[in-house]
Amino acid sequence: AWVVLEGLKLAWDQGFRKVELESDDALLIEAIQNGLVAVSNVDEVKMIHNYCSKAWQVKFRHIQ
Repeated sequence: AWVVLEGLKLAWDQGFRKVELESDDALLIEAIQNGLVAVSNVDEVKMIHNYCSKAWQVKFRHIQ
């Protein structure tokens, strides 16, 4: 989750307003998209949600 959060921070700071984020961590993607808190890094997921609520478009996609 830390890498996702840092990627979002970087994208925001660089001025990107349409971002598609890919991750191979299916549980993390599900937690982000559905607001689940059954992951060990709940605080980071909450911070990711806070970043997603900014004035931009963020899509998450699970890859294998």
